[in-house]
Amino acid sequence: TQLDAKINQKTKPLGSLGQLETLALQIGLIQNTLFPHINLPTILIFAGDHGIVESGVSAYPQSVTAQMVANFLTGGAAISVFSRQHQLTLLIIDAGVNADLVSHANLIDAKIAKGTANFLYQPAMSYQQCLDAIKAGAAIVLQQADKGCNCIGFGEMGIGNTSSASM
Repeated sequence: TQLDAKINQKTKPLGSLGQLETLALQIGLIQNTLFPHINLPTILIFAGDHGIVESGVSAYPQSVTAQMVANFLTGGAAISVFSRQHQLTLLIIDAGVNADLVSHANLIDAKIAKGTANFLYQPAMSYQQCLDAIKAGAAIVLQQADKGCNCIGFGEMGIGNTSSASM
C-alpha cells in the first residue's frame, strides 16, 4: 500500500522501529490516510462493584472500589500519573459503584445499579441492566468522538472484577 511505502521510505533500516511501524500502519489504515494523527486521546475507566465479593473471593472489601475512584480523580493512581504525563484525558465512569460518589468534573455518572447481584446465586444483572450498561458505554464513547477524540483507551476497576471476568 501507499502507507507501507511511506513508512518504508523513511531514512532508517526497514522494520527498525519494530512495533511502532506496525502501529503507525494500523492507525493510518484505520484513519484511511497517509498522515495519521491522534486527536484528544482519552482513557475511560469504568468502575463497578461485583456482588460475588459477598462470597469472600477478594482480599479487599468492596469499599475499596469507591476509594480507588477517589484516588483516580485526585491524581494518585498510576493511570492518573500516566495520563498526566502523556496529556491524556482521564474520565472515570461510575457504571455501578456500590456507593454515592462525590461529583467531579472527570466523573461520569452512568450507574446502572449499586453493584451487581452475586452470580453464585442468581444472574449478576438483568437482561435490561446489561443492555442499559452497553448503551451507556456506547453513548460515552460517541460523546468523546463528537468532541473530536479519535483514540480511546479502556480500563475497568472494581473489587471482585477478576472473579466476574473469569465467569
